[in-house]
Amino acid sequence: MTLDNKNLWPLTLLKLMMVVLTGIVVYTGIEYYKQRELEGVARRAQENQQRLISLELETFKTTSDIVATLMFDDTTRQLLYDATHGGDEEKIRRTLYRRYAPIYKKLADYKLRHFQFHLPDGRSFLRIHKADVYGDSLLEIRPSIAKIVKTHKPLYGFETGRYLEAYRAIYPLFYRGNYVGSVELSFTFDVMKRMLERIHRGSTQYYLILDFKELKKVVDWKRLHAYRRCFIDPDFVINEKCAQTCRKLKSIGFKTDLSSYREFSKIVQGPDRYFYILSFLPLRMIDGHPGGYYIVIQKDTGAVAGVVSGARIALIALALAVLVAILLIVMLHIYRIKARAAELDALTGAYNRRGCLRRLGNNGKRYALLFVDIDHFKQINDTYGHDVGDEVLKTVARIMATHIRREDVLCRYGGEEFLVFVSNASQDQARMIAEKLRKHIQIHRFDGVENVTVSIGIAIRRRNESIGSLIARADKNLYKAKNEGRNRVSSDEDEGLKKD
Repeated sequence: MTLDNKNLWPLTLLKLMMVVLTGIVVYTGIEYYKQRELEGVARRAQENQQRLISLELETFKTTSDIVATLMFDDTTRQLLYDATHGGDEEKIRRTLYRRYAPIYKKLADYKLRHFQFHLPDGRSFLRIHKADVYGDSLLEIRPSIAKIVKTHKPLYGFETGRYLEAYRAIYPLFYRGNYVGSVELSFTFDVMKRMLERIHRGSTQYYLILDFKELKKVVDWKRLHAYRRCFIDPDFVINEKCAQTCRKLKSIGFKTDLSSYREFSKIVQGPDRYFYILSFLPLRMIDGHPGGYYIVIQKDTGAVAGVVSGARIALIALALAVLVAILLIVMLHIYRIKARAAELDALTGAYNRRGCLRRLGNNGKRYALLFVDIDHFKQINDTYGHDVGDEVLKTVARIMATHIRREDVLCRYGGEEFLVFVSNASQDQARMIAEKLRKHIQIHRFDGVENVTVSIGIAIRRRNESIGSLIARADKNLYKAKNEGRNRVSSDEDEGLKKD
């Protein structure tokens, strides 16, 4: 049968698809590995920041406990007892102020912000930090005060008040078994921020954002101007003082919905091309409900860049490998096209002599040879021209290629002569195929030619017979067919056989 270069394309396309699919699978694997590694880096950073913040809060609790133990003696407790049992409140207030104002001043150097005494009914008795403001009830706006009035147990945690959001330590005070009120010490987030950033030597920044809806319920409306909407989620606000140093947070450009109060981390790349790990740690208020977030911006120290760089190198190597594979497949395809083109007759697409011999090989396979010659072909060329003659050659080759099997081999032997090698064919089978080819050509309507016929000589290959000997015998029978009048089939075993 003829060999068409189009038959090479399905295999080539299949190979290209396999290369591309393999590349996609490997690419997916690299991306999965990169994502998993980055998630691991972010998770470890987040866990580390959670431990540091918890440790800092525990340090605040321990420090407050020590201060409270040293400062609040029986004299203080008795003064509060007197205040709740008919004593002169103004006098007691002045006494407490004179006693603790110097201490507060010293502790303020260590960033103590609030120092306040509360009465058993939840009213503020004395603010050492703001002595002229007292007597206001805190039960409605300070869940911690309501809780300590009820439980008489120490409380620790973050809470927003009218004038300040801070970490608070609140201790119940007793005198002779009577609950006489409580005392409160508080530090702002700024203290924790400076301590933690000092640990990281400037490579990490800490910010605190608060739920604006919750904040509005408590903070004095005159102080709301001290907060700025958070760039990440406008439903949260950040203290104006921190906002001035929060340019990095805005420059990164990361936005998300924080209303779910979930703990998560995110790796982003800033405009300076550095990678940053953003950790979002929900802030639990002193009464246990969420009220904001700690946001930690940690500059990558090499872990993220290493993963990204490694993945980038792997992707570049993959792209090069895929490109090289595609080029090799295309080059091999081109080579095979050229190699096969050298084995094909350029006009008819049938095998030429070289291609025919390569296809047949040197094995002892049994086959029949049909030696086909177009009758009066020189007359066709002379009468209708060589262009018409070429079309006749192509049409005859196409008819024969259509009516032989895939394992059979069609060759153009030269000029108007063709060889058809019929695999595993007996004498009768070969004659049947030859007659079929002859008749199909005879009945075909050729453009510009009245009719075209062929003569066919048949030879069955003998054991260990050479191709040259087989062709010579088939040529002899072809000669007989022509001498007997053309448009017929002749073989070794039909001397004198008449045409149907």
